[in-house]
Amino acid sequence: MAPGQLGLSAFWGERLRIFAAFGLCLSLGACALVEDVVPISYTASGAVVVPGADAIRVAVVAVDARTEHRERISTKINGYNAEMAAIRLEGEVTDVVRESLLVELRSRGYDLAEGGARIEVKVATFYNTFTNGFMAGRADGKVELLVTVAPGAGQPLYARELRGKARKPVQVASGKNAAAALSAAMADALHALFGDPAFIKALQDAGAIKAVSAPENSSLD
Repeated sequence: MAPGQLGLSAFWGERLRIFAAFGLCLSLGACALVEDVVPISYTASGAVVVPGADAIRVAVVAVDARTEHRERISTKINGYNAEMAAIRLEGEVTDVVRESLLVELRSRGYDLAEGGARIEVKVATFYNTFTNGFMAGRADGKVELLVTVAPGAGQPLYARELRGKARKPVQVASGKNAAAALSAAMADALHALFGDPAFIKALQDAGAIKAVSAPENSSLD
């Protein structure tokens, strides 16, 4: 290639990179002034049924313990990473967390009912942060939970802080992308919870149903 052609190629290559970066900034900032209200869905991890889980009653209570970002789950940004419109959850954060945990318990075969183990989940953080990048932006979902297991109203047999994280490449700072990152962060936290043998044992100890045999019918002579 001639020197002049090489210089021209480099010139247009640099321009294309600038245009690509500019286009990314525009897409990430698209509709940045308009608030989004989005649902968050959760899919079970595909775990196998736990032997004997059907004899363990479990109830779940979720509490909103957030000290910041209580009115939103994320914030849109423009091409300069400046915060713009809010992204809000359709419904309550506590409902999303509780239902996600119930999905995992149900998939493992636990009896979801009162009268056995009581799981309390305090939601400390439930937030997604968008950041611009050169060729792609990213969505960083973060979920922090405090989980306790107790036999009904008794003293906790188990307590653990969980920190779930998820990072996803994005082209748009949208409510849909924030919801996807937070759903993945929730899955990360619950994966750690159900992978903890102490949690499974606490469910067994607190929620096992003791079989009560009914008295046999007797006939009168």
